[in-house]
Order: sequence, then structure tokens, then C-alpha cells
Amino acid sequence: MSALPAPSVGGLLLQWSVQPLALAAAVGLAGWYVRSVVRVRRAGTRWPARRVVTFALGLVVGIWTTCGFPQAYVSSLFWMWTAQQLALLLFVPLLILAGGPLDLARLVSGRSGWTHRFLRSRVARFLGNPLVGPALVPLLSVVLFFGPLPGWAIAVPLVGWVLQLVLLAVGALIALPLVSAGATLSSLRVGLSLAIGSFELVLDAIPGIALRLHRSVSTSYFEHRSVHAWTPAALHDQQLAGAVLWCVSELIDLPFLVLVFRQWLRADARDAAAVDAVLEAERLARVGLAGEHDQRPEAVENTDERDVPWWLSDPAMRDRLRRRE
Repeated sequence: MSALPAPSVGGLLLQWSVQPLALAAAVGLAGWYVRSVVRVRRAGTRWPARRVVTFALGLVVGIWTTCGFPQAYVSSLFWMWTAQQLALLLFVPLLILAGGPLDLARLVSGRSGWTHRFLRSRVARFLGNPLVGPALVPLLSVVLFFGPLPGWAIAVPLVGWVLQLVLLAVGALIALPLVSAGATLSSLRVGLSLAIGSFELVLDAIPGIALRLHRSVSTSYFEHRSVHAWTPAALHDQQLAGAVLWCVSELIDLPFLVLVFRQWLRADARDAAAVDAVLEAERLARVGLAGEHDQRPEAVENTDERDVPWWLSDPAMRDRLRRRE
């Protein structure tokens, strides 16, 4: 067997190392998707071609991540191992779910199927909160990049293979709020979520900073890694991994914060429309009552003068003002 060359741009498509579990999972998922699309189209339901292309692209990227260049160097470079785990956790599942496998499964199984029941469950609603995913990132980072797990993953290949599939599953749960509609929430609750999410933006950077600035080796990975002529020093390799973790953890928060901000705008508009509808109904009711007692046009017009500010008419705001008094 020839020695593994130093990583280079030219080797991105040339270096491969087959991971049988991930390859089998990709083939099985592709087969299910194709059969489901054929079944849905035979039933007369249109399934967009762009979703098929996106799903296929997600599988290709997943196969390359688990069987291609990253897998070839995963036992030689800690920063490559870090980049692979982050890609499987935060990028590949999002790309696959963008192809609509959940919507496709709901079309195939119907409202009584397991997919619809799961998406309506409390667990799915909890995981669908846009703040849950970013909050899990620092916790998972501690487990993945500190301690014995990296060493186990490369010392026992089966452990590493299973870990990759687990990360894909967890990443799919984290990506749920980015690919599905969230529950209807009040503008106050979504605004609070945005504030908490901004704090998480700082919190998520801590594991990467700790790994980047640590002055000693903090993982068992280096006890089992393959050493080559081009292998960097263990501490330098760990610091590169910390930089990767730091940057990716910060970048992954941005789409979640954008999602929460958009939800905040929609919730605020929805709440305002509900208040306007109540006020308009009350005004029309007053006009109707005034018209029953006095049919003169000027009497009906004068009822508009008795309108009060919206914050006194809205029941929620009125209760708050009373409590403050």
C-alpha cells in the first residue's frame, strides 16, 4: 500500500476510503426516495425536479464526506476529523432535508403515517424550536472534540462509522426548523428567543476558542493517529481544529438567528392583524347599536369619535395596565 500523500487540492477528488455503513445507508435512502417519487407522481401529485436534484446533491456530498477525501485523512489529521464531524452534523443533513424527504414521506404515508405523527409530536415541536439546534452545538462539541471519543473513533473503525451515522441523524433533527414551518408563537415569545439566540452566538464560540488556545493536547486522538512525514505537531494540529470549530460554530448560528428574526416579523404582523380585527369588529358593533337607536347619519358618524386607543381596547394590554396600577 502506497504512503498517504500530504493533503492537496488535487487530491480532493482522487483520495478515497470506503465507509461501508454510510455507503449502504446512502444507497438505501436513494432507493426509497426514487420509489416514493415514482409512487407520488403516479398518484397524480407533482413533485418538483429541483427537490430531486437537491436530494441527490446531498447524498453525493454525504458520500464524499464519509468515503472521499475527508475519510482518507480522518485518522491522520485532527483538524480534518473535526471538519468531517461538523460537516456531517451541520451541513450534509441540511442539504439532504432540503430535498424534501419528510414532505415526501408524508405524501406517501398520509396523515396516519409515522412521519406525520412524529412531526406533530412534542419531541418534534421541541426540536423544531430554532434555538435548540444552536444550543446543542457547544454541548456536542465538548463530547466530540475533547476527551476519549476521537481516539476511539479512529482506533476502532466501526465506532467511527457508527458515530458518523449518529451525527447525520442528530444533524437532521437540528436542521428541522430550517426546513419546516415552525409552530405559531406570539411576537413576545419569538422576540425573547431572538435575544437568547444572540447570547448563544457568544456561547457557541467557547469550545472552539478553548481548543484553539489550549496549550496542551486535550484529546486522546493523538494517541492513535497515523503519523506521516508531513504530519504536523500534535498541538498545532489541535489548534487548527479549534480554529475550524470556532468559525463553523459561529457561522451556523447565523441562519438560525435569521430564521428567528423572520418569525418575529411574521408573529408581530399576525398579532397586529388580530388586534386590528378585534378593534374593527368592536367599532362595527358600536355603529350597529347606534344605528338601531338613532337612524340619523350624523349619529352614526359620531360613534367613531368614541373609539379609544388600541392599547386600552386590547384585552391583553388592558390587563397589563391594570396590574401595573
